[in-house]
Amino acid sequence: MNQFKERLKSKRSFNKIYEKGKNGEKVYKGSILPQQELNTKYCLVTVSCFVINKKGEILVEERSHEKKVSPYALDIVSGHIDNNETPTQAMIREYVEELHSGSEEEKQKARNEAIEKLQKLEELHLICDGRGYYVQFYCLMTELEAITRQKEEVKNVKWFPMEEAFEMIRQGKTGLVYDKKIEKIFEQVRKLYYQENENCLTR
Repeated sequence: MNQFKERLKSKRSFNKIYEKGKNGEKVYKGSILPQQELNTKYCLVTVSCFVINKKGEILVEERSHEKKVSPYALDIVSGHIDNNETPTQAMIREYVEELHSGSEEEKQKARNEAIEKLQKLEELHLICDGRGYYVQFYCLMTELEAITRQKEEVKNVKWFPMEEAFEMIRQGKTGLVYDKKIEKIFEQVRKLYYQENENCLTR
């Protein structure tokens, strides 16, 4: 069984209390307040981003070997939505934290790039082992060459050709549990990349 499925079986992933709500009620990690869009007692709430370079390669992370949950696992840039965050705010935060944790200048450049270039794709509600989870997908075509990974979270990063990265996901080699619905996300990523290339050639 793939490591991500094992992680989803953990009750801690779904029911970890993050903080108390305004009225003293229990609020679960990943809840979106005050909109109350999702109930994470039943749904794991995440964001995931396909970070692409000029060569059309997708960045894949290897989780730190010291992590208690899914050490060594491969994944694209992903994370939970914290309380009082929109999905886009969460994705920008995760991008900067995981890949640009160096100097303040590097962090600011990465934050500015994400604010300007982050492309929102579709959101998918998927079922794994009888439990639901929500993923808001994004795509970011980066021009930043310097990467300072967050060592506590990310052991290593590697660039893979786009179609090879998609095939890794299909084969269950990454943290994204494959579902045929994800094929439309792949198509959106391809379209954005080739559109950007065409735009560069006409400038």
